[in-house]
Parts: sequence; structure tokens; C-alpha cells
Amino acid sequence: MPLDKPQLIIRLKTILNKPKTTSNVDTAAQELADAIEEYVKSGTVTGVCGGAGSPLTQGKVT
Repeated sequence: MPLDKPQLIIRLKTILNKPKTTSNVDTAAQELADAIEEYVKSGTVTGVCGGAGSPLTQGKVT
């Protein structure tokens, strides 16, 4: 599944418009970190692996 930047933007706007995050740095930081983590994990990594335990080469995230 490719990274979905428009969906990340929607989620960030939603977080920043919540009353509980407008003056609470800890809550806002946690929710932003969760949204970014979900965005990064939604990407697909492809590449070439030389075998068990060897590093991924010619890789990319989409």
C-alpha cells in the first residue's frame, strides 16, 4: 500500500483542531507521533535481499 499523504494531512488537521490538544503539549505530541507512526507503517518496502540476514539493497518505500 502506498503512503497516503492526503490522509495524513486530514488526520493532523483533526488532531490540531481538537480542544484537548490546543493547549496540552503532551497530548498533542502523542497524537502527532501516533499519526506519523501509522503513516510510515502504511508504506510498502520493496527491494532485493541477498539472503537470510543480509541487508536490503536497491530498496524503496512507496
